Amino acid sequence: MTTVIKPKRSETALQVPSSGSLAVGELAMNVTDGKFYTKTSGGTVKEIGGAGAVTLNSVTTAGASTTTSILLDQGANLIFEGNLANAYETTLTAVEPTSDNTLSLPNSSGVIATEGNALAFSIVFGG
Repeated sequence: MTTVIKPKRSETALQVPSSGSLAVGELAMNVTDGKFYTKTSGGTVKEIGGAGAVTLNSVTTAGASTTTSILLDQGANLIFEGNLANAYETTLTAVEPTSDNTLSLPNSSGVIATEGNALAFSIVFGG
């Protein structure tokens, strides 16, 4: 006969088990979110193996924010859709870096000059 193993579980979205509800090394899962948790020997509850369920959309939906960096890896792009969902988007991408680079946006409103916009490029860069 097959043995069924059922870790502690919840079907309440975004619910994380409390430290007091888990023994060290015990597994718990949130079925709705598709995430597993365990308690460390230091008493901290940590998510394990659930990073695939975390998306930029889930971090920023409904005005949520993050105070940590967001890493877009392996050629990922930021794609901006305008007010109309149509065939036209603006994609922000990075070429393969050969060193660490930082781009700073100015503390002002306006249009970013690009090489494709010859007039704006020549005004900003004198070229």
